[in-house]
Amino acid sequence: MRAPDESKARHERLVRLGLEVSRHRPARLIRRRNGQWALTVGTETVYCAGAEGVYAYVTHHGLILSPANDEGLAQAATHLATGGGQ
Repeated sequence: MRAPDESKARHERLVRLGLEVSRHRPARLIRRRNGQWALTVGTETVYCAGAEGVYAYVTHHGLILSPANDEGLAQAATHLATGGGQ
């Protein structure tokens, strides 16, 4: 089971990514049945993976988009907004 603060940190990072992407494309934050948060943009599903303060944005297919930091946020948002995952 994940620590509550780890889940909260992942959720917060996905919220930030969703806000950034939604400026260009519709994005929706969902909670999976297993309790894991995911961001859907078009046909792409993105998760925030990692632990102990080191996180990355990862697609459903295992492609690492970028680190989940300020620089990586812009990189992942650009990738998703331009439809790079399709």
